[in-house]
Amino acid sequence: MHYIKLLRPPVVEFVRSERCLRLVLAITTDLGDSFFSPKDPVDLLVIGAYTTRKDRKEQLVPVVLTQKSAPKWKAGMRVLKLDLPLPPHPVETIQIRPANRQLTALGTTDIYPPTGQGLILAAFSDILLEKNATTPSVCFRSLRLPTPDNQTLQVEEDMGDSIARHIWDSGIATVSLLADMLLGAGNSPNERPMAALQQLLLQPRDHPLNILEVGCGIGTLGIGMARLLALGQHSKQLAARILMTDLPEAEERARANISRQAEALSQASAPSLDFESLDWEDGKDGVFGEQVQANAWDLIVVSDCTYNTDTLSPLVQTLSALHGHSAQQAAARPKVFLSTKSRHSSEREFWDLMAADGWSIQEEAGLPLPHIDGGGNPIELYLFEKKSREIK
Repeated sequence: MHYIKLLRPPVVEFVRSERCLRLVLAITTDLGDSFFSPKDPVDLLVIGAYTTRKDRKEQLVPVVLTQKSAPKWKAGMRVLKLDLPLPPHPVETIQIRPANRQLTALGTTDIYPPTGQGLILAAFSDILLEKNATTPSVCFRSLRLPTPDNQTLQVEEDMGDSIARHIWDSGIATVSLLADMLLGAGNSPNERPMAALQQLLLQPRDHPLNILEVGCGIGTLGIGMARLLALGQHSKQLAARILMTDLPEAEERARANISRQAEALSQASAPSLDFESLDWEDGKDGVFGEQVQANAWDLIVVSDCTYNTDTLSPLVQTLSALHGHSAQQAAARPKVFLSTKSRHSSEREFWDLMAADGWSIQEEAGLPLPHIDGGGNPIELYLFEKKSREIK
């Protein structure tokens, strides 16, 4: 997949006596290590939106800002700068995406099931017009979920081209698979990958499903699971509990994204969703925060955390310590669900470390990742299990 990335905050300025919106963007892979290089130029569409009141209700009105001439992204480009005339109405948000709908990922069904076409994830940003307003440092992604009312999953990320506090391939692709798994009606369970994972998520139980995410980043996977479990909630199912964990520097963005789901998760039957700091250097020794310590976990999820080989050993040891904690807490045997995109061969050390620590693969699958030229590594999915030692 490729991503439209805002490299700087959008700025409203006067250009030749005309009020314009200045944008600086690029189209790259998730880590920004490769620029989009299409065979033919790709037209881009920038859509603004403003709020109006009609029939005592507020409505969002879209307006195309690229009507006069469509900006183009061409092979060899590394940055695209735009000056777009603004309408008289105060534009509050913008959406930037390919003009060709077939190239655009606007919903989870554009990503899974695989369509065989390359996709580019749109970028969204708020526009602040007030004087002395703080310039926004984040943009956000929005994906339609397969619901009758087209509910959307929104997560914000930092602007710029760093890899920290950004959306990554595995999280967005796995959420799209889970949307089909938990809400989709097109495929039978036998036709979907990861049937054992689906059964674990949906099986009736006498306690809330406790899910712990390690290395959550901005929270794409954990938040996506919470939203999807809420939408697919069966009347007899107890509300799930999802706790996302990462280093302290991830907390601000993760909590901001949790806040974005407040209305959607306001029902009593919706999963609870929270964040707690967890450093794997502590976790490997069984040192956990209050919330991790207070619960026995049914499922531990990990997404895009195998790229840094220096952290693989403490990660695996943390997973085993969490397994041991849950076994002592409630004789639970949590499974580990991993979604990852292999970036380099040295990552395979993770699987060796898992095997050496007593973990075995119960289920695995490959998830093709939409790519404009048919290339790119797939998302690898694994469900690990581990036998607990008998507790005396």
